[in-house]
Amino acid sequence: MKLRRIEVTDFRKLGHVVIDDLGDGLNVVVGDNEAGKSTLLAALRAVLFERHRVGGAAAVAMQPYNQSVRPEIRLDFERNGAAWQLRKAFCQRPEAELAGNGERYTGDAVEEKLAEMFGFTPPGSGGSKPLEHHGVFGLLWVEQGTSHRALGIGSGRNHLASALESEVGQVTGGERGRALLAASEERKSGFWDKRDNPRGEFRALAAQLEADREQFATLQKQMAEHDAQVSRLAGVQNILARHTRDDTLNQAIQKAVAARAAAARVAQLEEKHQAAVGGVERARLRLDAAMSRNMARRRLAADLAADKSEMDAAHAARNETSTELARLDAISSKTAACLNEAARAEQEAAGRVRRMEQAIARRQATEAVERLTGQLKLAEDADAARRKASAVASATSLTANDIAALESLERDLYQARVRLEAAGVRITLHPDAAQAVRLDGKPVASGELVLSRDARLVLEGYGEVGIHPRGGTEDLMRAAETAETAFQQALRRLGFAELIAARNALRLQENARAEAANLGRTVAAVAPGGIEALKQELARNAVLVSAGEAVDGAEPGDLECAKRESHEIRGRLAVLESEARARRSAAETARRELAVLDERASAAGQRYGKRLEELSAARQVTGDQVLEDELAAEQQAFQAADQDRQAASAALANADPEAKQLALRQAEQAETMIRRDITALDIEKREIEAALRALGKDGLGEQLAQLEGQVALGETRLKTMTLEAEAARLLFNTLSQAQREMRDLWLAPVRERSAPYLRLIEADSNIVLHDETFEIDQVVRNGVAEPFGGLSVGAREQIAVITRIALADILREAGQESCIVLDDALVNTDEARLERMHLILHKAAANQQILILTCRERDFLQLGAPIRRM
Repeated sequence: MKLRRIEVTDFRKLGHVVIDDLGDGLNVVVGDNEAGKSTLLAALRAVLFERHRVGGAAAVAMQPYNQSVRPEIRLDFERNGAAWQLRKAFCQRPEAELAGNGERYTGDAVEEKLAEMFGFTPPGSGGSKPLEHHGVFGLLWVEQGTSHRALGIGSGRNHLASALESEVGQVTGGERGRALLAASEERKSGFWDKRDNPRGEFRALAAQLEADREQFATLQKQMAEHDAQVSRLAGVQNILARHTRDDTLNQAIQKAVAARAAAARVAQLEEKHQAAVGGVERARLRLDAAMSRNMARRRLAADLAADKSEMDAAHAARNETSTELARLDAISSKTAACLNEAARAEQEAAGRVRRMEQAIARRQATEAVERLTGQLKLAEDADAARRKASAVASATSLTANDIAALESLERDLYQARVRLEAAGVRITLHPDAAQAVRLDGKPVASGELVLSRDARLVLEGYGEVGIHPRGGTEDLMRAAETAETAFQQALRRLGFAELIAARNALRLQENARAEAANLGRTVAAVAPGGIEALKQELARNAVLVSAGEAVDGAEPGDLECAKRESHEIRGRLAVLESEARARRSAAETARRELAVLDERASAAGQRYGKRLEELSAARQVTGDQVLEDELAAEQQAFQAADQDRQAASAALANADPEAKQLALRQAEQAETMIRRDITALDIEKREIEAALRALGKDGLGEQLAQLEGQVALGETRLKTMTLEAEAARLLFNTLSQAQREMRDLWLAPVRERSAPYLRLIEADSNIVLHDETFEIDQVVRNGVAEPFGGLSVGAREQIAVITRIALADILREAGQESCIVLDDALVNTDEARLERMHLILHKAAANQQILILTCRERDFLQLGAPIRRM
């Protein structure tokens, strides 16, 4: 069968989707997360395998959330060269119609014809189950997150067995061989379980022997502990006896007393040294004072002589300057009279010019007031709008980098969840209405479970099922939790609950910032100097309007004439003012110089008199010779005090104060440590004696002897039973190997079909299927067999896809052609392996139709297949 067109209407989340022009080889359908790719595969399964009258949970699952509509699916496909059209409508007014190859079917006949065409068993009253009702499609149509698990052949096993028999014939074993294998298996099961672990009496004997050995080792440890405690008690008693014998505590006390006395003597020497240092300091202060007084007397006599010379020079310069000032005052008086007359003429001309200018300025100010009033209103309105936009922009501090970081964390979270879901165990529950299912003690509704950790599933009426995911799910779960925590913390740090809210806030902030910038430019254009400057300019012009004088008939031409006349008068006045200023300046300079000389002469006389009085008064109190004698005496006293300090320092150094202080600290610590040691040893002695009294009551020696005999007897019995168990296992394994070798021919076509694909990703490797279930049992690489479940998630995913392709080749050659559908089947494949898997898909597409559903368009752009986007 080859798919040509798929149309889905009102099915789960799909409102209306059409995928058409599907070719014979590779076809890629791309859609974002939650776009409905997996829902498209569910619709394909529903149109082929679900009865159009299906009800209950299966029908509810087809409806969009909280809606009651009529899901409808149309499928155009080709089979054996004939085109067919299939349509089914569910829930509301269910319908079914199938037409093609000159035939037409409706109603229940459609389900019967489909089951006949594709060899599957139609479901009963409930929904279909892939392993029971989908035939080979359960094998070849892979749901998202299941590509790395078991193949899920289910009801398709008969089709596959028939295809293999058409190539190699039926391989069976004889009745005697099967009976012998069954008998050996029964004998082996008496000793070993299915995982080759001991069971029954064999296991109980081994467990008992291990328990006896552990108890024997425990008693030996207790006996050794008893002996060690006895030895430790003797050691403690010896140490306590040595303390008593050597009188160590009293010796330490006496050393501490002697050390304290020596430290006290050192303290007395330190006090004497400090007193001598103080005496030297006081003598230095007195000497400094005597030297200061002597130097002050000498400076006072020298300053008096200097003041006398300065006073005489100042009086001579003052007399000369006074004569020159009288001459300059006479000339300045004549010039002042001419200047007054010119000034009156200049004032009259300037008044005429001022009145004319005020009248013209008033008219200009009136025009400016009208213009500036309009500009001010426009600027204030624009500025108010700008402030409002700026407040919106500053409400949040988001940046594009913040949003990019959130988007990166969201992508990491999605990838971690996809890997975790892909690595988890997917379980579909279809309990009877009266039965219940509990997961880890909690009730679970029917449907599909995805488990990524160890869990316990309790099935009412059956028992418990242990679920143990493999392939690193704990690391994937921690990675998903870490990614979730990082994403939520980043949202909380920015103050948002969702990424879309952060994006909207950033967009609002950027729009407000742009609007504020535009309004700011408007304000700058209308008021280049700012709104306040515009207001001030308006106020200035308003003042000019109200304060200007009205001058009738004032015109710019009259103003120019008045200005020229005023300018000429001002020129003449300026010449006279220049002459007057020069003469006044010369007189003022002479007058200032005379004042300075007067002040200098007066100050010099005052300083001389004051200095003379000061020196006379000082000499009446203390004569010059008395100061000299006082200085000599203080120098001698300082030398004597310094000699005393040196002697005290030498005495203190000879006493070695540091050694005395260290000796005191050592003696006190020794006393403390010895007291503490004696107390601790006494406590330990009492504790050991109490422990020995407790151990002595248990009869350790008798118990050890009894257990030693039990262990020896158990080892003999276990050795005998182990030989029997190993023999039974060897017999069963030998017979099983012989049967597998005989049946190896049965699966040879699978190895032959998968080998060309396997060589493209790893040379010298092949796949081993279970001869009964056809599930992947092992992968042999370089001669080493590895369990399929022990491979990484990515490796299991690749091997499972290749195996499905090989089985599809076998089915096609047997006349049971079917397309392959892969829903996000290579999400755990690295880039290098993904390129090799592309080659494998291309090779398989030469004979098979392959439909790839993916959300990672970039991974399949280079595949060379047509891409259709949902």
